[in-house]
Amino acid sequence: MMKKRISAILALLLAAGAFASCSAEDAGNAVNNAVDNVNDAVSDAAEAVGDAVENAGEAAGEVAENVTEAVGDAVENAGDAVEQAVEDVQEAAAELVVTEPEEGNLFEQMDTWHWRSFECQYIDGNGEFSGWAAGGHYENDEMAEFIAQNPEWYKDTAMMSAWEEADAPFGDAINASIAAETPWTTDKDNNHGMMFYKTFNVTDISESSLYELYMFYDNTVYCYINGEPYFILDGNCVTQDWNGGYDLIKCNQGDKTLREFLHEGENYIAYELGSTKRDLELIPQGAEYQYTVFNAPYIDGNGEAEGSAAGGHFEPDEMADYIAAHPDYMSDTATASSWPTGKAPMSSGAQGWEGANHGLFLYKTFTVDNLDEIKGCDEFNLFGDYDNAVHVFLNGVEIYTDDGEAVTQDWQYGINAVLDKDLVLSALKDGENYLFVTVKDAWGGREWNCGFRAHWN
Repeated sequence: MMKKRISAILALLLAAGAFASCSAEDAGNAVNNAVDNVNDAVSDAAEAVGDAVENAGEAAGEVAENVTEAVGDAVENAGDAVEQAVEDVQEAAAELVVTEPEEGNLFEQMDTWHWRSFECQYIDGNGEFSGWAAGGHYENDEMAEFIAQNPEWYKDTAMMSAWEEADAPFGDAINASIAAETPWTTDKDNNHGMMFYKTFNVTDISESSLYELYMFYDNTVYCYINGEPYFILDGNCVTQDWNGGYDLIKCNQGDKTLREFLHEGENYIAYELGSTKRDLELIPQGAEYQYTVFNAPYIDGNGEAEGSAAGGHFEPDEMADYIAAHPDYMSDTATASSWPTGKAPMSSGAQGWEGANHGLFLYKTFTVDNLDEIKGCDEFNLFGDYDNAVHVFLNGVEIYTDDGEAVTQDWQYGINAVLDKDLVLSALKDGENYLFVTVKDAWGGREWNCGFRAHWN
């Protein structure tokens, strides 16, 4: 929730292995050379002995002297060669030094950042200013307006370097007593958006280097490195999109590693925190619906009435019979407008929706004041909770389906489904519109509490 406040600290870790210039290959070459020298010396000695024996007939007295001299020379040469080989091996081994990997932070958790805050007044799902309820929206959203005017703000290093400076952490989610003094902590009601910018230097981007990013964030976070999106997490501040500590953050914008975002020399990181998204709630969570229920006893996969085993069926199935007899049921506004009213969540609001009454129809009207404005949104969302199989119709056009025939686990809690924008706009119109929902649950809990909205990035 936005009310939780936002706090983010980042640390970038370098772990790069470094090796000496001399390798094991050098030592091996030295040993091989020494062995070759020894072999040559022994060969020379054998040849000298052979020559001495060959000359024995000429001068017997010279044989012993020649043999002795030749063997002595050979032994001396072999000794020198072995000694030199040992020295070569020792020298190579002395140069063969493998250093420990270097580790260190390119910037620290409490380093200085450039920052800018934005006032974004949060109206929660219950209509309370700066309240805690999910499903809200932002009014006077300065951050959204700034992004609309500067869609690539994270590439404007001149602008960001002119922002104010302060030492992290930012926000009071970690420890308010050490938080930087910004409107994020001094004006807790109104300031829900901040942007940050920091430079850092990199000296080695070789493949032997490992770079990792650790971040503590709350709430929605957009992280850019050298002008490229690295990590995007947007729960629209209606889901729990915060973490609880300095987690390893990997790129979720493709298959690139962090090293591939970097270059030697000065680099920079920029990010925005907080929900700066404009939402127009056409139907909020907790809305009132007109409803009707259908008797459809569930026979589970084991043949047990009202059992909990999957793979079953409904017998008899009043809801299926009604749909078969009324193929335009989702457009029958005259009948739907005569139904009783209940307030979501419909697990308790729809009277009698228990026991063998497994089918539910819901009908809700809403008004669009400016269709041309809504056409400029980035997406339409269905958000909230439902259990079990659902079909959602907008003015008779089916815009969302999650149907496991109510015998598989097709429920959703905390969903933020992106709908087909073109399909929604084909059905949406100025003035009065309506949503028609069917829900069918086989066993266990049952619920409908979803909202419908237009969303701007």
